[in-house]
Amino acid sequence: MTPNNTWLLSGPWSARYQTTTDSPNCMVFQLAPVAAEPGPRTEIVAWHRVGEPGDSYVLADDGMTTLASPAAGSREPAPPAEHAVMPLALLAEHQRRWAVYLPSRITDDAGLFHHVADLGETVGERPSATVIGQVIERLPEFSAEIGSHECWYFTQDPSTEYEHKFTLPQSIDIYALTRKIADQIGSGRLAHLRPEFGNSFEMWQFDNYMFEVTGPTADDRGYASFIPRRAGGYVLKRKQFAADGFARLESKLRVPDYLTSTAQKRDFLTGLGLATVYLGQFLRTRFDVNVESTVTGHIYSVMADRCEFATPQSAPLQQLEIEYLRSRGTARECRAEIITELDDLKGWAADYLAAQQILASPGYLSKFTYLRSLVASEANS
Repeated sequence: MTPNNTWLLSGPWSARYQTTTDSPNCMVFQLAPVAAEPGPRTEIVAWHRVGEPGDSYVLADDGMTTLASPAAGSREPAPPAEHAVMPLALLAEHQRRWAVYLPSRITDDAGLFHHVADLGETVGERPSATVIGQVIERLPEFSAEIGSHECWYFTQDPSTEYEHKFTLPQSIDIYALTRKIADQIGSGRLAHLRPEFGNSFEMWQFDNYMFEVTGPTADDRGYASFIPRRAGGYVLKRKQFAADGFARLESKLRVPDYLTSTAQKRDFLTGLGLATVYLGQFLRTRFDVNVESTVTGHIYSVMADRCEFATPQSAPLQQLEIEYLRSRGTARECRAEIITELDDLKGWAADYLAAQQILASPGYLSKFTYLRSLVASEANS
């Protein structure tokens, strides 16, 4: 195992969360080498890549004390008199400083760690007792940053959807395509990406009942789509745009379950002050490959979907979409980063589809525009 001067600090959970469970001189910590090289924002550590812990440390009122033999650190169940040990922090050498990462997700196989701070001390071959003491002292502070109910997520421009699209031939197997794309993540031009931790692949199928929004103002134009909820009622998804494009305003609203007819749905939209025209129903089947950038912490979805329309004799629409979802870390202005990474993903996808001999058409054709064209064709036939 090559540790890359990266270390896992383990100890009792009460050291991370400000509690009175233990007094300081009851806390025992261990440091183990890790075969990983964390990225600027996040890192996934597979537990099988963690080496054997060395000496243990005890945090006492007068500082850190090294014990000659390990007293904690095993992931095996602890004896009843002892406390279970959890991964507390990752320490990695970056530019002669210790970069500190805290976990926000832990599974049986791995943990997801977020960068929270850089300590200003010059590093040696391993963190000193002084550095370990500084990390432990600040664990509650770091935990407050990443342990909120938001799970340390934020969304740049939450009311705007950023998305590239490719229209695919109807014959393409969209499941096979997304599984092949998933296999490319983390290599070649996508080396800076990895599957989103614990949420790398999703499968969806749901109906849409779509209305064109024609007013009352030009800014309201776009569509409103009712998507049934299994628990009853609908999610009303609105997108406002004058023409298909990369960025569109998007909002969602839960609506009551008594809307059982098209007329009731139209009346509900009228109650919102919207002028609408019903376009029709379609069934959307979707496979999502969710990826996150180790460099920026932004999370994207590369999704292939198929929409089958209720309009008689209509052809299904198949597309590959590349969309920004959310970001890990503290809120910051990062629109330019997101647009650059989306453009890079689009360029990669274009080359990949060409290499697979898939005749895809890049552009921003929306389901709304496609359905409206079907309705117009039917009316003129």
